[in-house]
Amino acid sequence: MSEGKTKVVFVQLGSPKSPKVSDVRAFLREFLADPRVVDINPVLWKIILYLFVLPFRPKRSAELYSRIWDGKTFPLLSITKNFTDRVRTFLTSPKVEVNHAFLLSEPRVSAVWDDWEKDPNPATKLKVIPMFPQYSESTIASGLDGLAHVYKNRVKIPEISVVTNFHTTKAFIDNSVLQIDKYLEKFKNEGVHLDRLLLTFHGIQKRRVVQKEDVYYQHCYETFFLIRSRLKNISPDKVTMTFQSRFGSEEWLTPYTEDTVVKLVQKGEKHLAVYSPSFVADCLETLDELGHELKHTAQEEGGDIHFIPCLNDDEKWCKDFASFVEHQCLSDIETREADFYTLEKKDYKEFIEMSAQELKQKSTPLTPEAKTSIYIVALTIFLDLVGFSIIFPLFPSLAKHYLTVDANNVYLQAIFGSIQSISNYTADSTNAFSGIVLFGGMLGAIYSSLQFFAAPLWGAWSDRIGRKPVLVRSMAGMAVGYAIWFFSGSFTLLIISRIIDGIMGGNISTATAVVADVTTKENRSKGMAIIGVAFALGFVVGPAFGGILSLIDLTKIYPESVAWGVNPFSVPAAFAFILSVFNTVWISSKFKESLPPEKRGEAKTERSANIFKLFKPLPYPGVNLVNLGYFSFLTAFSGMEFTLTFLAAERLNYTSMQNAYIFIWIGFIIAFVQGGYVRRKAAVVGEKRMALIGMVSLIPGLLLIALAYSSPMLYAGLFFLAVGSSMIMPCLTTLVTFYTPSEEQGRSVGIFRSMGALARVLGPIFAAIIYYKDGSAAPYYIGAVFLLIPIIMVMKLPEVKEQAV
Repeated sequence: MSEGKTKVVFVQLGSPKSPKVSDVRAFLREFLADPRVVDINPVLWKIILYLFVLPFRPKRSAELYSRIWDGKTFPLLSITKNFTDRVRTFLTSPKVEVNHAFLLSEPRVSAVWDDWEKDPNPATKLKVIPMFPQYSESTIASGLDGLAHVYKNRVKIPEISVVTNFHTTKAFIDNSVLQIDKYLEKFKNEGVHLDRLLLTFHGIQKRRVVQKEDVYYQHCYETFFLIRSRLKNISPDKVTMTFQSRFGSEEWLTPYTEDTVVKLVQKGEKHLAVYSPSFVADCLETLDELGHELKHTAQEEGGDIHFIPCLNDDEKWCKDFASFVEHQCLSDIETREADFYTLEKKDYKEFIEMSAQELKQKSTPLTPEAKTSIYIVALTIFLDLVGFSIIFPLFPSLAKHYLTVDANNVYLQAIFGSIQSISNYTADSTNAFSGIVLFGGMLGAIYSSLQFFAAPLWGAWSDRIGRKPVLVRSMAGMAVGYAIWFFSGSFTLLIISRIIDGIMGGNISTATAVVADVTTKENRSKGMAIIGVAFALGFVVGPAFGGILSLIDLTKIYPESVAWGVNPFSVPAAFAFILSVFNTVWISSKFKESLPPEKRGEAKTERSANIFKLFKPLPYPGVNLVNLGYFSFLTAFSGMEFTLTFLAAERLNYTSMQNAYIFIWIGFIIAFVQGGYVRRKAAVVGEKRMALIGMVSLIPGLLLIALAYSSPMLYAGLFFLAVGSSMIMPCLTTLVTFYTPSEEQGRSVGIFRSMGALARVLGPIFAAIIYYKDGSAAPYYIGAVFLLIPIIMVMKLPEVKEQAV
């Protein structure tokens, strides 16, 4: 064994085996499954990866890879091998040997390690140099994870060290400058008058830099500064730093290279040179993304891109890097440090200014005043959801009760007459239970259909007269509706109470508009998440108390009260009434108007006898697509939500109390996810992306419930549904407000809520019919497929523009 001998391994990412779709899919499967590369919830990401990325993306990626395939291999693989071989020829000390390895291609790090173990005279030290100049978690840290995985089960472990970055080395900077100046001179000799040079770096999510304090952005700037200040063939003010290679809908480091090129060409800077200091070997991101696709983008705008290759296996670069490697392995600290350029404090002035604008936290704290307003209206929404959901666990027994005590009621007969017209339902038939499901669907539709009509009216009215008077009047009206329900001994009074509460429950659009009034673009998702928690708690308290309080039957305790219309469900109604009265008083005394007088009446909304005029497309990009996506999502979700208690009662013999437990489980998960994760992460991850993740997670939930014949499987499906819906609701609501001017928030959110109410009309009806026709599993299978529609719609949403806030 040679004392002091060091094996140096140059590690690159790698490439697919070939441009075949199957090989590209295998490459992407391994690459994108790395939690360092995609650092979101691993369970949700695997669902997205296997259901939506791997079935479709490999075909497109294979087309791109085929453009850089030479028939035998890819440039990254051959260049890395050639680079290693040339560096080896420039080494002067027998105490240093070099090899190359790939994280996702052959030879892998494990193969290099195997060769080291078999060497009869092995090195005693191992130095790993990831060939990514700047440090980033998604590259260097990912490589370190791979290295740790290789040696965790090994017995023989050498002394290991890692070079985590070389972005300020003289070898890298000086050779990059020589490469750029050489090509700038070449372009000039060809008669090209260059307008600007773009130093384009591979992008990462801005969240990584802001939250995780990844130093990548700083390293990019240091590389940019050192190169720009040393170039001879172009003025420093003509050199711009940009970022390329975005993936997904989350916000990445900006300015984006493609957007910058379009703006520059449109401004008159037609000839642009591009060089990417993120790479030392040409690959898909340089040869195709910059040399082909970016060039095509520029040409479409009337400009042109002049591509500068990476350092690759340039002779001087290989010689200088060999010297750097030997110094790092054999020299003293002073010599090793001399291989790096250092920046002075004054050199960071521009970086500090850029960071203040580029990297400021997207999610800023809510003010105390905003929190107060939001918590007050959250209580309003909470009560609305209590009134809506308190009846959920009661539907089966509610239908049976009125069929027993008020069978000749004209409205009850009308509903069951409608049921009989679409089915062969009879009270004593084998499909009697499914007929009750249809009854419940129609009864639930009454409440939601009135919300559909009322929500935009409440919202538009609040835009004119202010939020507070609308909230006070609507909450007082809800109390009246609940009072009537308390005395609804007849089915007619029950219908009247649901009509009143359905109309007054449309105030949710006004309550949501308050959040838009008191928040900014940066913290609106926090406000909407608090509202989302109110939704969740409404679904906890409503069904829970509906089930618990239904155990108290006043007609048995006070039989004489039946003459006053008291019924077995009067106690849940009394609970909702008390809460509504309290909230009316609370809003009247505590809530401060959130819409200033100068902003009232600015919305160009005209009241009309034709309610549907309020639902014509709004002239704001994104709003209508969000509304349609929300409608499609909630149609599928509300169908599940409604038929859930019937499925549990039919398959698992659940009682009203056991049905209440279902909604308690859903509600607590939603409250936990929205109050914790969504409130803190939505603005950073991106509302659009989080909504997509939520929609995708609903699919396994629906499928699990469709297959559920046991409580554990049912609750597992409910977990996915709760997590998904907790992400979708506040994020889509936030997106609507982002796309809408402040003076139209009430109307816009009102229409959004109305589309949701319409979905709650149609979803339960369609689900009930499907349940009746095709069985209890059918609504969930169909709902899972139907969710593809809102997923596609949300994917097509435009970027949020500042003027829409």
